[in-house]
Amino acid sequence: MNTPQTRGSVPRETIDEIQSRSDIVEVISECGVALRAAGRDYKGLCPFHDEKTPSFTVSPQKQMFYCFGCQTGGNVISFVQKHEGKNFIETLEWLAGRLNIDLPNRDSRGSANRKRFTTLEDLNRFAVEYYHNQLLTDSAGASARQYLRHRGVQLKTLRSFQLGYAKAGRRDLIKVAIDKGFTIQQLIDAGLIRDEDRGPQDRFWNRVLFPIYNERGTPVGFGGRSLSEEHQPKYLNSPATVLYDKSNILYNLDKARQSIYKKQHVLLVEGYMDVLMLFQAGIENVVASSGTSLSENHAKLLKRFAPEVIIVYDGDASGFQAAQRGLHRLLAEGLRVRIARLPTGEDPDSFTRQHGATAFTELTEKAINLIEFQIQAAIQRQDIHRIDVKTQVVKEVAETLLNLQNRVERNEYIRYAAQELHMEASVVWQELRDMGFKETPTPNQQRRPKTKNQKLTSRAQIERQLIEALIQSPASISHVKSQFDYQSFTEPIFVSIARLLWEACADDENVDIQTLINECPDEKLRAFISGAMLQRARPPNLLQARVDGCLKKLRHFLLRDLEQRYRSHALAEGADKRETLEELVKLSNQRRALRNRETADTREENLNEGGN
Repeated sequence: MNTPQTRGSVPRETIDEIQSRSDIVEVISECGVALRAAGRDYKGLCPFHDEKTPSFTVSPQKQMFYCFGCQTGGNVISFVQKHEGKNFIETLEWLAGRLNIDLPNRDSRGSANRKRFTTLEDLNRFAVEYYHNQLLTDSAGASARQYLRHRGVQLKTLRSFQLGYAKAGRRDLIKVAIDKGFTIQQLIDAGLIRDEDRGPQDRFWNRVLFPIYNERGTPVGFGGRSLSEEHQPKYLNSPATVLYDKSNILYNLDKARQSIYKKQHVLLVEGYMDVLMLFQAGIENVVASSGTSLSENHAKLLKRFAPEVIIVYDGDASGFQAAQRGLHRLLAEGLRVRIARLPTGEDPDSFTRQHGATAFTELTEKAINLIEFQIQAAIQRQDIHRIDVKTQVVKEVAETLLNLQNRVERNEYIRYAAQELHMEASVVWQELRDMGFKETPTPNQQRRPKTKNQKLTSRAQIERQLIEALIQSPASISHVKSQFDYQSFTEPIFVSIARLLWEACADDENVDIQTLINECPDEKLRAFISGAMLQRARPPNLLQARVDGCLKKLRHFLLRDLEQRYRSHALAEGADKRETLEELVKLSNQRRALRNRETADTREENLNEGGN
């Protein structure tokens, strides 16, 4: 096969292993696309364009995906590249990481960085296990166990979340980690110790520890809750490290993701205990911001897993005001945002323990839209009839409306806001315009493009059939290549794909379509190839018959083109040019002979079918 043996400096066999072991259905589901079985394939809403009817198809047999709405397609590698915004090597690293496959060293710097990340991940895993054992088995952990029992945490939950305990000593972790072969610098890099004037000291001591995982389940940090009032702050998180960035992490997303897929909404709470108690009660589609304001990355992360976020709000008005900017980021990302308000003085933890999971679920089902909540909260806490109060509320509402992506929703909530605030809708519209809002026509990207066949000539449709048949039956490429120049195709996309197929078929080797997709630089070409692969499978004999039939028809077109060129040449130079006219007659006879031969072949096939 006339293709490089590596992509970058990753050997072909390593790429093939990563691809063969990466189940495309699992990977796409992990990336937040809810898939449902549809016969042998899976279907879901396309993550690359807005749609209400699923047109996104994934084939576990062919390890391909294709959207019949926006014509995006490819394999597991190209999906991760597009969905996660990674380059080819980053995608291989991501897929290899979830499979525990070691990539060969590409360069000394890249190798050193990867080794560093792996070591810190191993160090965090060691720390999780160490602290967990301290909680379960060490006598010093009795106070931590008593605290968790008092908070209603069951042993099953404690084990599932691998809760831990850091003893009161200031160098306990350092000693055991050094014995295991880790270094002081690695402990500092992981955020597990501090390098203080009196020497290295454990960051966490006399605290219940909540391991923090990224969405793939890799431990990246810890949150610690103090066990004495004089030990401040009450909650202490790991510092920013190469593994842990609080603006990219949502607590419990690794465990909640499957439930989020199914329910198509995520419950967002504030604290670790809120998550634990809800999860323990059977409410699993819950994540926590852990006291951190929502970032743009948080919004992008949530959108990968669900279209709707329900904020479980504890009734503290000042807390809500501080959180509004983060909620606007959710809206700007196109997420639906609703607010579930708990009774004053309650949080998800205390409410669930006192009233149960059913009551909590009923409360979240009654959650109201963010804009409705803003207006209702303002009406409850202030004299809404005062001009200064009403002016401030209109500004707050307009700022929220400014971030709404859906045009219909914006219109409806402007009408609602005007009605509740006893003013004309035009006033709210003007406030929006003063903030820089400009109305735009309904975007066209949600409309499905016309199918390619509707634009193709009869000849181009035959070319398309031939290209699709070759993609589905790569063994036929060598035969067609020997008889047909890829430059003879009339459509540019078919010329490009045929060139890829012809070049991949050097030395009569079999063409691997998965490798072809990986090495294809053009997204449109990858999509076309994937779409062809996901068509209904035909028996090999029918595919070969289609290839032969398309070749015969294209030969007609080629001879006709050549004949027309000679005729034009003859007319331009005068009809007395004997050689040109003789060649013209020769081409005409060839075309006639080809037609007669095809007619004879058809009659013979019909006779054979009749005899059978």
